[in-house]
Amino acid sequence: MRTFLHILGALAIASAAPHIAQAQAARPILAVFAHPDDERVIGPLLSKLAREGRETHLVIATDGAKGVTDFAHIPAGAELAAARTKEATCAANRLGVKKLHLLGLPDGGLASFEVLGKLRSRLAAIIDSVKPAAIITFGPEGGTGHPDHRLVGDVTTQIIEGDARYANIDLLYASLPTERLRTAPHANPTVNGMAESLLTVRVPFEPQDLVAGREEYACHRSQYTPAQMALVNAYLAHSWNEMVWMRPWNGTLHNPGIFSR
Repeated sequence: MRTFLHILGALAIASAAPHIAQAQAARPILAVFAHPDDERVIGPLLSKLAREGRETHLVIATDGAKGVTDFAHIPAGAELAAARTKEATCAANRLGVKKLHLLGLPDGGLASFEVLGKLRSRLAAIIDSVKPAAIITFGPEGGTGHPDHRLVGDVTTQIIEGDARYANIDLLYASLPTERLRTAPHANPTVNGMAESLLTVRVPFEPQDLVAGREEYACHRSQYTPAQMALVNAYLAHSWNEMVWMRPWNGTLHNPGIFSR
């Protein structure tokens, strides 16, 4: 009798598995980054997901108020923060993001107990509300290496690994393969990559998604001149090689088909 019941239980689990995977694939995708324009590293993926009908959310942790450039002639502070809010909204709209979550934390000022506490509580509240299937953020290398990038990725990871309620959320670190970065055309800023062998989640995108990524990047006019954008676009296109690269934070995915239709 016990063996028979075990068989019945195994059959029930097997029959439920496709439904569980399907439900997982229907849940939203949440991207968590530090500054307006950081979403550029996965812009084509966000475009692809939205184009295929997937709900996407984008969190920007800081207000970007210290991102001063000589050519924009916008001083640090409230005026620049307002400009970058408009730019972030423009970019999110171009990528088809359902909701943009702007936390408004101090640019370049995440590294304090008080601010990190705010970041953690606000991020956790968004995760609880959105109930994403996957979260995409920076890994320990922090993209360009900016301290805010590293801290946002660290806090997001802390939330996921610190509570069993989030055990079914796939946490992914977005990056670029070091091997391709070595042969990429010159651009500024450059990215600290990850070894290609670790970036096991590779999502191909279509030419229209590459275009969408360039157009959302063009929203960030306070940060880059058209010439700078052109160089970064060429750098990224070479490094992506028609796919967005990510690493599961613990090496495995709960749902390997999470980005499939």
